[in-house]
Amino acid sequence: MKIVPTLLAPALLAVVLALGACNTKATLNDSQVETVKVDGRLFEVRIAPTDMADEYRMLVVRATLVINPDPEAERERGWTVAKQYMDRTCKGRRYQVLDNDLTDYVNLQTHFRCLG
Repeated sequence: MKIVPTLLAPALLAVVLALGACNTKATLNDSQVETVKVDGRLFEVRIAPTDMADEYRMLVVRATLVINPDPEAERERGWTVAKQYMDRTCKGRRYQVLDNDLTDYVNLQTHFRCLG
């Protein structure tokens, strides 16, 4: 059987593009992943304490591939997830967000402190 080069080129291009679209998932040292579904979308949440008492770092990562993401919508979804976990981590106490960032247009990183 002879492979025709003109048929192989499109297949090879498709594989290269598919691999190029894959990114390694972000992680957070000293954390375990918890998967949650919000608005029909899967997210992976990681929370780890910092060196300061009652301070935490959190990473909310989309668990599914997103093509052409809308950063505002993704930020809103990320915060919906993050607020649930900040409430749970702080056991109903108020919290203060010290910094946050949306990476890759879909993944929310935040640093927060539980108050009072």
